[in-house]
Amino acid sequence: MKKGTKVVLTIVVIMFIGLYFSYRNGYYEIRNNEKKILTDNMIKEYENDLLNGVDVTNKEYKVIRPDYSNTYTDNLLKISRKIENCFDNVIKYFFHKLSDTIDN
Repeated sequence: MKKGTKVVLTIVVIMFIGLYFSYRNGYYEIRNNEKKILTDNMIKEYENDLLNGVDVTNKEYKVIRPDYSNTYTDNLLKISRKIENCFDNVIKYFFHKLSDTIDN
C-alpha cells in the first residue's frame, strides 16, 4: 500500500476508536442528561415566577450554555467541515459510479 493510504486509514481507525469509546463511556447520555436537568430548572423557575406573580411575558426561559470557543476551535471546526464535505463527495461519487456500473 502507498504511504498516504496507510496514513489515511490509520487516522480513520483512530477516529473510529475515539468515537466508539466516547459513546461507550456515556458521553452522549451525559450531555442529554445535562440538557434535561437544565431544562427542568428552567421549568421550575417559570413555575416559581408564575406563583410569585412575576410578569413572564418579557422574560426568556432559554438554557444558555457557555461558549468556550476560540480561534483554534473555530479553525479546527472549519477544517473538520471541509474534511466532512470531501468525504461526503467521495462517498457520493463512489456510489454513483457503482450505481452506474450496476445499471449497465
